[in-house]
Order: sequence, then C-alpha cells, then structure tokens
Amino acid sequence: MKKRVVAATVAGLLIAAGAAGVYGLKNTDGGAGQRAKPPIAVGMAKVATEDLPIELSATGNVTAIEKVEVKPQVSGVVAKVHVKEGQQVAPGQLLFTLDTAAETAQLKKAQAQLLSDQAQLKNAERDLARSRDLLVKNFVSQSVVDANQSKMDALSATVAADRAQVDAARVALDYKTLRASIGGRIGVIGVYPGTLVQPGMATAMLTITRTHPITATFTLPERNLGAVRNAQAAGTLLVRATLPDSGDSVDGKLVFIDSAVDSANGTLTLKAEFANQDGKLWPGQFVNVALDAGRYQQATTIPVAALLTGPEGKFSYTVQADGGVKRVPVELLAIHKEKAIVKGLSAGDTVVSNGGLNLRPGDKVRAAKAGQASGGQ
Repeated sequence: MKKRVVAATVAGLLIAAGAAGVYGLKNTDGGAGQRAKPPIAVGMAKVATEDLPIELSATGNVTAIEKVEVKPQVSGVVAKVHVKEGQQVAPGQLLFTLDTAAETAQLKKAQAQLLSDQAQLKNAERDLARSRDLLVKNFVSQSVVDANQSKMDALSATVAADRAQVDAARVALDYKTLRASIGGRIGVIGVYPGTLVQPGMATAMLTITRTHPITATFTLPERNLGAVRNAQAAGTLLVRATLPDSGDSVDGKLVFIDSAVDSANGTLTLKAEFANQDGKLWPGQFVNVALDAGRYQQATTIPVAALLTGPEGKFSYTVQADGGVKRVPVELLAIHKEKAIVKGLSAGDTVVSNGGLNLRPGDKVRAAKAGQASGGQ
C-alpha cells in the first residue's frame, strides 16, 4: 500500500513539473511558442548609376560570302584534274578538262562545211556579176540575173548557218573545260580522271568557298534593336569575334540588319564582316560575338550575383531600414563584365548580392563578414 502511495506521489510531481515547464516557456516567449529567428548573414551592395559601354553579346556562326558548287553543263568523262584539295584558286583558273574528242571532230566538220559553202558563195557572186554585165549587152535575159541572185542569197544564208554551227561547236567544246567562277579555297574533290559526269548530278565535282572577307551571322533580342539602330545612325558599328577554344579575336564591322524581327522567338538577325586575311575564321565555326553599340548614360547597375530568377521573372532583394528584405521585380537590359544594367531599382538602394537564394520576403538580414554569407548564388 505504501509503494502505491509513493508511485502516485512521484507521478503527480512529474506532471506538475511538466506543466510548470510549459507554463514557464510560454511566459518566457511572451506566448509565441518559439524563439525569434536571428538575422541571416548576407552580402550586400549599393545600387549605382554610371556610364557604361553598350556591348551586346551573342553566339555567331561564321558563313562564307560566296560558295560555288562546280557541276558540268554537258555530259563527259573527266580527262584531267588540274587542282588539288585545299588549294587556293583565282577566278578563271582551270579546274577540270573533260574528254573533247567528239566536240573537236564536230568543230572541224562545221569549219570544213563553212569553207565549202563560202567557196560556193564566192562563185555565185562571180556568176551574178557576169550575168549583170551580159544583161547590159542584151546577151541574157533578166530571168538569168534573177536566178543567179537567188542562188547567191541562198548560199549567203547557208554560210551564215555554217558560222552558227561553228560557234555552237566551239561552245560545246568550251563546256568541256571547267574554270573557277570565283576566287577561294577548294574543298573535297569528288571526281577523278575517268569519272563520267553529267548535268544535274547530285554531288558537286568540287566546292569553292571564299574565305576572305568572311561574315558571322548572329541574333539579338528585339529589345536591342533601338540601341543598334541609334548607334548605326552615328557611324560604323564595330564587332569583335572571339574563338572559344583559342581566345583569339578578330575585329570587323556590322554590315547587315534583317528587315524584320522573327515573331516566333523575338530575335533579330545581323551579320558582321571580317577581312580575315590571316584565315583565323573558318566557315561553319561558332564564335562569341560582341557588338559595340555606343554607351549607356547613367545606367542603373547592380552586381550580377544580385540578380535572381523566379517563376515570375527576374528580381532582386532590397534591404529595408528595419533589416527586412523586399522582393523587387527588375528588367535586365544588359550585362557588362560583372555588372548587370537593370530597370526597376533606384540609385542608393541596398540589394542582397550574396545569399539571396535562401531568403523569403520579410526575412531579417545583416551584413555578413567576408565568406560568411549563407547560401550560394
């Protein structure tokens, strides 16, 4: 009986102690039920205004200004290849010779026929002249003169036709010689001596690509159109193409702005031309393009790390006077090195430049010491 009384007494004391602890906790927190969340250490930066160059960046594709696929105009067998793959050729340079035996024979035949008909024409001219003299002396009638005139006219037409045949034979013979229509570099040669070629063949005999000057095609968002047009009105726009692998860069100029914005993706196509005398740029390459489009006057800037992206778009956290953070939507205009040029913030505002990924609107923050900001960007 005594044991039961002792156990009941101990249990009562424990319940009372727990109730007192709960009561004490509630009194300590003033009824909140939990301790206040301490300020979060973050990096901070001031919103600034400054003059910055308008440097529009994009990825471009190097394209040749001229590219020609060489195909025959007549059927024939390749007799000789006069160039090598990768060779630089000049306009008019001999590339291929096709077998010309049939065309040469046809030309000789046409020339021989022309000589024969020219001889007959000369004889007809003499006959006509004699008949006219005899007509004056009344030795022949007018009909004889008319007959000789008709014969000479017919032979004159025949000679003209013969000359046309000779010209056609020469053209057919010329078609058996293929020359470069532009200067440039030769690609892969797809035929060899003995290969039968014909018009309309699917694969070109070879391709000539002009590599200097050369162009790079790239696109920019339509929001940059105004800046590009304003800068273009002021003078030539400089463009720099940088090779991603080697880091080598080539300077050129903007030569083309497309006449319309692509409504499907809201971009504008542009082209830049480069002298490329050293051959650094190669057709088909991808390059990093930077277009110098003037300067931003008193642009609003923040560190790039202060620019965050959420479901509703880009935003930054500004630090209020009480240490709380506020989510402010911003519009990104451009990025210059480590600075973002934006709209939506005012000079002198304080933004969270490091640690913003873990924040929520209303959280309290404090300036962190070096390397102390919580949450990476």
